[in-house]
Amino acid sequence: MGDFAQEFLTKIDGKISEKDMRTVLKELRMFATEYDIHRKETDITTYNSNIPSCYKTYLVSKKIEGLSSGTLKAYDLCLKNFLTTINKNIRDITANDIWIYLYDYQKRRGISNRTLDGKRLIINTFFEWLYTEGYIRKNICKQVNPIKYEDKEREPLSGVEMELLRYACQSYRDRAIVEMFYSTGCRVSELIILTKNDVDFQTGEVHLFGKGSKHRTSYLNAKAEVALKRYLCMRNDDNNALFITQCKPYRALKKTSVERIIRIIGEHSGIGRSVYPHLIRHTTATDALERDMNITEVQKILGHKKLDTTMIYAKVCQENVRYSHRRYIV
Repeated sequence: MGDFAQEFLTKIDGKISEKDMRTVLKELRMFATEYDIHRKETDITTYNSNIPSCYKTYLVSKKIEGLSSGTLKAYDLCLKNFLTTINKNIRDITANDIWIYLYDYQKRRGISNRTLDGKRLIINTFFEWLYTEGYIRKNICKQVNPIKYEDKEREPLSGVEMELLRYACQSYRDRAIVEMFYSTGCRVSELIILTKNDVDFQTGEVHLFGKGSKHRTSYLNAKAEVALKRYLCMRNDDNNALFITQCKPYRALKKTSVERIIRIIGEHSGIGRSVYPHLIRHTTATDALERDMNITEVQKILGHKKLDTTMIYAKVCQENVRYSHRRYIV
């Protein structure tokens, strides 16, 4: 029944909202418990160089789970490259095929072990879904061990570096973007879909919609509130998007535009290293933890599903542990 329900949703993908699709999937599965539904053709048919016919169903299932359009695109590019390169029926692919593919891919593209392991994870996720849905008898990708790599700690921006970023902003809009990133800890994908209605200056709340199709609330600090009000006051357009292009026709900023804005601000600041939106988010988390904010509260602000993800930022605060040890354990 699971594959029938999800394949049915591929037919209505784009015709109803993702929220409605999840509701339909839930109700369809409950309704069908009293029926026996069998596939007429059990063999996996293929198209376009052995890409299985169930592939679109897989992508729709990930979309329903709440994966962002950017993540779905990355999955699609990775898996299509893998399937067309291997060029075998999905049931005939072996663990050795996957190893050879990953080895050749790294050799041709010159990518790091960290990036390569990301490819392995995507392939493993696909095979695990195929196994769970009954398309294959076992997930052979489990035999492919994780690829080891050095996990370098991301160094957050210091207080001085944050001030240099602020001074490097050349417009009210750019300053408001920097302050919004730092104050709310939002992702770039969350910032670009913000509207004026998502900000409540009375309560200082910012309503975010992000990863996993989940809503959460973050807050404006004084600097963010002042910067955002200045930016909005100088606008004379009727676009409801919170951040827009500076020239007509005014449109909401896209992800690449925001990333370019932050990169240029970083270059103008003269701090001597690359700056990108997630680095400011990382700085927000680190500063909050260093100032003794409860880690579960930081988790809520960042919108992390698992506390383990938030703990990555806690590692940066090891200097605080050293200081506390000297202070309390004597």
